[in-house]
Amino acid sequence: MINIEDALSYFHNERLFGDDFINAEQNRQNQAIKMATNQIGRLKFSMYVDDLKENSVKKAVCEQALYLIQTANSQRQRLIDQGVTSFSVEGLSESYDSKKVKNKVCSEAMEYLKPYLLGCVVIC
Repeated sequence: MINIEDALSYFHNERLFGDDFINAEQNRQNQAIKMATNQIGRLKFSMYVDDLKENSVKKAVCEQALYLIQTANSQRQRLIDQGVTSFSVEGLSESYDSKKVKNKVCSEAMEYLKPYLLGCVVIC
């Protein structure tokens, strides 16, 4: 679907603040692209296909790969993934909201994908 050259072209030519991906080791870039492709591939897409959809999916994979490089293994991201809404150290208290545990695809990628996902369009 997308390779490092495609991703680097996107970050060099179309995206501001993509330095974390550009400066990552090639192995980490490859892993991020593969993981992002897998995560996006689990979404429920409409059957509608055109060149714009393919381009949007590629951009979404790039955005998700960048997101993974920036946040995937951070303590904060792990807490968000578990539904933690607040955390305190002194009194040792945590609050969880299971409704906030969502898809692991970042919001920037979702914006590219929204027109092509099932359940994301208004029917007139």
